[in-house]
Amino acid sequence: MPLAGQIVGDGVRLVRPVGRGSHSLVYFGVARDGQPCAVKIFPAHLSSYADREYQHAHDLRHPRLVRVLHRAVVEGQPALVGTLARGEVMFQRFRQRPAARTERRAFLLTIVHLLDALSYLHGRGLVHRDIKPENIMVDEDGSAKLVDFDLSGPAFETFDTPVRMGTAAFQSPEAARGEPLGPESDLYGVGVLLGWGIHGSLPDPDEPQPLSGDPLGSLHASLTRPHRAERPNDAARVRQELLRLARLPY
Repeated sequence: MPLAGQIVGDGVRLVRPVGRGSHSLVYFGVARDGQPCAVKIFPAHLSSYADREYQHAHDLRHPRLVRVLHRAVVEGQPALVGTLARGEVMFQRFRQRPAARTERRAFLLTIVHLLDALSYLHGRGLVHRDIKPENIMVDEDGSAKLVDFDLSGPAFETFDTPVRMGTAAFQSPEAARGEPLGPESDLYGVGVLLGWGIHGSLPDPDEPQPLSGDPLGSLHASLTRPHRAERPNDAARVRQELLRLARLPY
């Protein structure tokens, strides 16, 4: 049943679907005061994901993260109302590739903002666990926000059975094995995105990416090392190293 036009929570009107989260359908909505909103609607049988996202994200306050404002119910389905991140998902925004060459300043600003978001998140003891282009909304100038926290949780959280978190193309080796995940696992995803910006494509699992003359190549290599203990685990330091190598004053 179409949900457009319905009123959710305290006067938020659903307008149209604009995307999908890991376990949800995301609607563009308009609040009573005219402010745009994002409304994530979860299937009833996945209510635990809505509960989990609200628990971990409702008190996050950072300019590079969307805010989860309050819970709601839509047609018997759990929903979360949050701020709207403007722009396009990362790979749609950077259509001319490799982005580190065609729009270097804007692309690197996106990576810087992603690292800002992760530094704050990791400082709160949380990991995102699904770093991928669909979860990074990018504006025209490269400004970015990290979205979608329904896989997020405490760093090194354990489960009764191994749980493979994330999206295969951006997943760290330990995530693919179902191991508990820490900051270095999120930063592996950043490394994959950085390599995409340098090379213009994602890595082929069967052959290494060619050497690049880009000064950021060394940072890409360190972030994507297969052994987690050999990778950086501090997003703020990775940000500093990126700016040093790129010689940009962000």
